[in-house]
Amino acid sequence: MARTLEVLRHGHVNQFCSDYDALLDFYRGTFDSPVFMEFGTPQFGARNALYVAGAACFEVFSPTDPDQAIGAWIARFGERWHSLEWTVPSLEEAIAIVEERGIRITDHVPGEYIFVHPRDCHGLSLELTTHFFEHDPRGEADWDPAIGAGTNPVGISGGPTVTLCVPDAAASAAWMCDLTGRSVATAHVGTARVSSAIDFDDHIVEFVSPTDAPEDAGLAQALASRGASIYAVTLPVRSLDAAALELAARGVRTTPAGWDQHRLIAIDQAQSGGALLRLREAARI
Repeated sequence: MARTLEVLRHGHVNQFCSDYDALLDFYRGTFDSPVFMEFGTPQFGARNALYVAGAACFEVFSPTDPDQAIGAWIARFGERWHSLEWTVPSLEEAIAIVEERGIRITDHVPGEYIFVHPRDCHGLSLELTTHFFEHDPRGEADWDPAIGAGTNPVGISGGPTVTLCVPDAAASAAWMCDLTGRSVATAHVGTARVSSAIDFDDHIVEFVSPTDAPEDAGLAQALASRGASIYAVTLPVRSLDAAALELAARGVRTTPAGWDQHRLIAIDQAQSGGALLRLREAARI
């Protein structure tokens, strides 16, 4: 029997965005997000920052040279979510596990992190590390994951749901369960009609597949244009109506989303750096 990968938490969700300053201004102005680290990755031609919105952590990669890796990726695929980082107990053990399973490693900095190939992970570009970053609010003694960091003006009430659009949601979820030793969260209320999710306590990974329903047109278009990949990140809030009013007061444009009675609101992607960021009530199981 193949060994399973122990996941301690989501380290962060990575976003590739051209305008570094505008994106940080958006998160600060919308969620009062603490930016707890800023640095550069010259080997990729990028500026980086780590910040939290409620209990969700994000990292931005913004190009400093259009001809290097990050700029070239954005030119090819556009500004959007790129990958999910998992914190694991041992990087060496994680490497052995993914190699045993035939998952290709695309980038490896010894003692730091690895990236694995999304085609081997049902569209998920996955980063694995053991790092707990200095000044991360989640490491503070008074950290409450039900509230998160900062003043939390929109009422975020838990960790993110990272949604991947894939051809077969059930098959993708079964693969992730086998990889991690987790079970499908049968009580999870999906963000699409066809949904299968795994709860990792501080975040949910959800796989969705489009149907012929009109509200699935965006999913179908995304799958056709870019294949299986991260489609959206959704943050749970205590009150969707109150959050919508607060966002409007802060100049953030939103549109209704979801299906049937499963309400979501989507933030204008022109404001969120090209990535689809949504809010919903009762996103946790």
